[in-house]
Amino acid sequence: MILDPKNYRKEFEDSSLKKILQERDRIIEFMHAFEDNKLPKKYYERDPSPEVIYFSNIDYLKEICDLIKIKTQKRDHKAVRLSPFLAIEEVISKFDDEKQKEFFDELKVKDKELYYGYIEWKSHEKE
Repeated sequence: MILDPKNYRKEFEDSSLKKILQERDRIIEFMHAFEDNKLPKKYYERDPSPEVIYFSNIDYLKEICDLIKIKTQKRDHKAVRLSPFLAIEEVISKFDDEKQKEFFDELKVKDKELYYGYIEWKSHEKE
């Protein structure tokens, strides 16, 4: 059964990036086999035909690639947001308690948003 591309997409919206990438690879593998006339004979005995599946896969591939883009951007956005906090962690790990206090006092003056963001992140990390 051939699904509408939007319904097909809905089946993968809650999937992990890994599963979505696997589906992309499965589609591409089928498309290459079709284009190279290397599909097993059994595919030509089925309904819908390989041609119909091939053209549906083009639409499905668009949907899958869009989901990959969305999932990758979400993952990268989380990593970028944590980068400054992880950098602070690395820096203060080299300081004794007094130096850490000085560092945070100075950070609080120079960049309040970063300071309070770090404090909030650190408090959630402990939970």
